[in-house]
Amino acid sequence: MRQFVVLFALALASASANLIPKPGFPEGRIINGYEAEKGEAPFILSLQSSSGSHFCGGTLIDPRTVLTAAHCLTNAKGRIVAGAHDWTSTEDVQMRDFTSAQYRIHEDYSGGVGPNDIGLILLPEKDAFNLNAVSRDGSNPVSAVNLPSMAFEGTGDGILYGWGRDNSGLLPKKLQKLEATIIDATRCAAALPSNSPLAKSNVCVHTAGKADGACNGDSGGPLVTKSESGATQQVGIVSWGYTPCATTTYPSVFTDVEQHRFWIEKNRYSD
Repeated sequence: MRQFVVLFALALASASANLIPKPGFPEGRIINGYEAEKGEAPFILSLQSSSGSHFCGGTLIDPRTVLTAAHCLTNAKGRIVAGAHDWTSTEDVQMRDFTSAQYRIHEDYSGGVGPNDIGLILLPEKDAFNLNAVSRDGSNPVSAVNLPSMAFEGTGDGILYGWGRDNSGLLPKKLQKLEATIIDATRCAAALPSNSPLAKSNVCVHTAGKADGACNGDSGGPLVTKSESGATQQVGIVSWGYTPCATTTYPSVFTDVEQHRFWIEKNRYSD
């Protein structure tokens, strides 16, 4: 079966069309993942349409700044849900509305599959997320994720979180996770077709010979690493990959957060 480069964004309204892969068509999955523990990823966000359909993931990097993929920022308006384990639930979560006027998209992102696939949603002060709130049983915390240090070498063990479709093509309601091996752009290029649009500003996950590291997670969602002390830092943003997700053994490609650290600091919310 022929394989195509595709964006990973999960557009539920287009679920039936996703059965036919085509270049640049949005799709998102976590292949061979499993349900995360409640509250395990308090920084993850569900970006939803005004009607409540999940279409992308994102992360909170401070109470007023959402980090996601640039190709996710196409809706005129929508809502951000924090503290969710089941993305369909409206209980014990924090929700904020947004419009396209709040977007900050990397000036060198050209659209579609390619480098600099990174963007922000900036919230007004009145809509800042409460990082101290949890549900009564403590299972729905909300917190910001750390950005990577300059010491991150682009390799190692990582964890991917998202609500993407699974091996069966079904959409799980509960947050999924997958442990993955992070490889740098040089090793990733060697494992991808020679005409792939990989850039030095990308980082990848890959398990040789397996579909685990291919087409994982919702667009805009986080690839994180954890230190021995348990501190979490986000090193990647789900960007693009090859389909069919459940069978391709090519790497999944992420925007490298560390290499865009200056852009993030320049454009994020600040006093």
